[in-house]
Formats: sequence, C-alpha cells, structure tokens
Amino acid sequence: MARVSKTKITIPALVAVIIFAVAMISFSPINASAEYGQFEIPEISGTITIAEPSDDYSDFDTIALSVAMAVSENSVENGKAMWGKLDVVQGFLVYKIGVLANDDTFHKTVIDAGSGEALYVSDGVSKDNWKYSKHSDKDSNKKWKDHYADLTPEERELKKQQWGEVKDAFFALSLDERAKMIMHFMSMKVQFESLSDEEKDAKKQEMKLMMKELLPLSVEEKTEKLRQYVNSF
Repeated sequence: MARVSKTKITIPALVAVIIFAVAMISFSPINASAEYGQFEIPEISGTITIAEPSDDYSDFDTIALSVAMAVSENSVENGKAMWGKLDVVQGFLVYKIGVLANDDTFHKTVIDAGSGEALYVSDGVSKDNWKYSKHSDKDSNKKWKDHYADLTPEERELKKQQWGEVKDAFFALSLDERAKMIMHFMSMKVQFESLSDEEKDAKKQEMKLMMKELLPLSVEEKTEKLRQYVNSF
C-alpha cells in the first residue's frame, strides 16, 4: 500500500482515479481526504511501532488493505469501506479506513496494520449533521451549480443521480477490487502532481470526455466499466 508505483499513468487509470475521487467526495458526508484530527482518537496500542514517519512502510509485515477494509466493514453495521491508507497514529502503524453505512452515516476507523485488530471506530455522523466538515451543504451546492452552470436545475439533479450511481457501482465491486482502485488512486495522485500544467490540463480534458461517456450508463454498466478499469491496472 505504501510503496508508490512507478508505472506510467494511463488514461484508463486516470479515469478510475477521477471516478473514485469525484464520486466519493461528492457523495460522502465529508471530503474523503479530511484529516483524522477532526476526531479525537483515544489512546491506542498497536503491534508495529514506528519511530519516524515515512512515505514507505513496505519493509514492515502488514496486513493487506483489503483485509483492513473488511475489518472496518465488520465493525460498522451495513458499512462499506470507501477509502483507506497506511499511516502512523500515536507511534503505531495503522490503516485509516473511511466507512459509509446504508443510512449515509460516516465512520472513521483505525485498524492495526500488523494484527488487523480494530483499534478505533468512531460514532456515526450523518451527512445532514456533519459538524466538523469544512464543506457545508451550501458550499457543496454552489460547487455543483458552478460546475454545471450551463445546465438546468433538472439536468443538474440528473448529474447528481448519475454520480450517485457511480458510488453505487464502486460499492458493488469486491473488497479486493475496491482496495486495488484505492491503492492505484494513491499512486496516481502522487504521479499526477509531477506533471506539467499543460500535461495536467490535457489529462483533465481527456477524462472529462470519458466521464461524459460513462455517466449515462446504468449502474450495472458502470460497475462493469469500473471492473474493467481495475483489471487494466
């Protein structure tokens, strides 16, 4: 999970990145990159001690991300793991996993990277009552209106529905498939930052065209497309 892939960025891979990033951010109670500092984690005790934080924990014997996601899902009723990463909390190597329940309540979990034990599971916070997010419903609605300024209110609602279906399609994937996409997202995010502004703009335009083709598909078709993207990595 921690080792950054050196593979070349491909268009299908970038599409998967943008699908994951946009869908998860747009339809989760908070931004998927929100900091865990917004939750007060009680004292924990893990199995892998880290003296100095690093960008590469590949030398440590850790469980797979998919296993940590499974533990998180089992810790939250009707939960679906939507993102995760290796990190250090209180000097221990852990997986931070975000879990979304069926009722749109969001939970943050801390899973021991060595034993797979759930060290922390936050209380559920609903989308409507999210008090710690920097992104209010008003701000979110403004972003949607600005992004789809040329559409009618009805057409914008359709876009929201279509992106909601992308979320459903993502959760229809297996844990292994979701974990693979998340890992690839982390890797591609790092690589994308190394591109020039011109290269970034070109990639964004290509992705927009592919999104235009993806969004009208049914949930089943979206799921199959996501599966194809994952298998292309």
